[in-house]
Amino acid sequence: MMGMLRHACHEGLVACLLLSCAWISTRAGAQTASTPLRVELRANVEVQSASLTLGDIAFVSSADLALLRRALSVPLGRAPKPGTTTVLDSVRLGYWIRSRLGLRPDQIVWDGADSSVLSATAKTMPGAMVVAAAQAALERHLSLVSAERGLQSVRIELQPIGEPGAILVPAGGGDVVVRPLRHVRPSNRMLVWVDVLSNGVPIKAIPVRFDVGVFARVPVAAEAMAAGASLSGRDLQWREVDVAGLANPSVWSVTDEKLRLRHAVASGELITDKHVAALPAVSRGEMVRLVSQSGLVSLESKVEVLQDGRVGDLVRARPVNATGAVMARVVAPGHLEFQQ
Repeated sequence: MMGMLRHACHEGLVACLLLSCAWISTRAGAQTASTPLRVELRANVEVQSASLTLGDIAFVSSADLALLRRALSVPLGRAPKPGTTTVLDSVRLGYWIRSRLGLRPDQIVWDGADSSVLSATAKTMPGAMVVAAAQAALERHLSLVSAERGLQSVRIELQPIGEPGAILVPAGGGDVVVRPLRHVRPSNRMLVWVDVLSNGVPIKAIPVRFDVGVFARVPVAAEAMAAGASLSGRDLQWREVDVAGLANPSVWSVTDEKLRLRHAVASGELITDKHVAALPAVSRGEMVRLVSQSGLVSLESKVEVLQDGRVGDLVRARPVNATGAVMARVVAPGHLEFQQ
């Protein structure tokens, strides 16, 4: 009988213990569900980058891994400037976190300090690093433009005008990015903008100026020539000229094509594409041969050309002893063809 009583008491005690554990577990689960995020604010934080997240200034924990990832990456804006401090209190931070994560006030448990003092540790970036990046980009740009304009034997000289002082950047590092120069025309003095970034966040924009020389071997007139004069390689000399400040340094590429000058040039003047034009196959006032083709019959006569024309052009021509004009196609220098 005593054994049965002891056994019953033992079973009753086990049942009570199980019920007690279940109650405690239920209470703990309810508390975890109601406060799924715990944030322990750090009193003092040394910032290493130009932008901040919650994970940079607080210890964050949660049983919900998805929520934890989102909380750690909540953006808090830009860090204080290098060498300065700022204070971020838990009240303002709480409003911001709840708005970003969609949580109620009772779903966040705060530990640690009531506010966090943020200080940005810094290092110096030498101004020479900015100048070097700007110079390399400008030299590439000028080389590309020179090639597009047909310049030969190009020699580029760049002289920086002054040098910026050292730049304070976050201790985490800084990058220099040169702004595009695609539409910048060469000149004797050029400006290059360089942006200093930290983790993609702009810190400072720095202008770098250069004295520029673009020396190229270009054709110049060996002697003065009048407009309309024929032009060939014998009429040119090749010299090294600084073309950086020229409005149109697209020099003429010497070819076997017969050319003439559009404008008069002085001795030593640079010859560009704007100075030359191809000689026409037939010229106004010139007497040329006109072949008229009608079936198997071909007639040939002399005509006066009334306008300049290249091969393939239709030009007006007047037969000898005639008052009217005909349209004929230029097929070769001094040769027209009239197709009926």
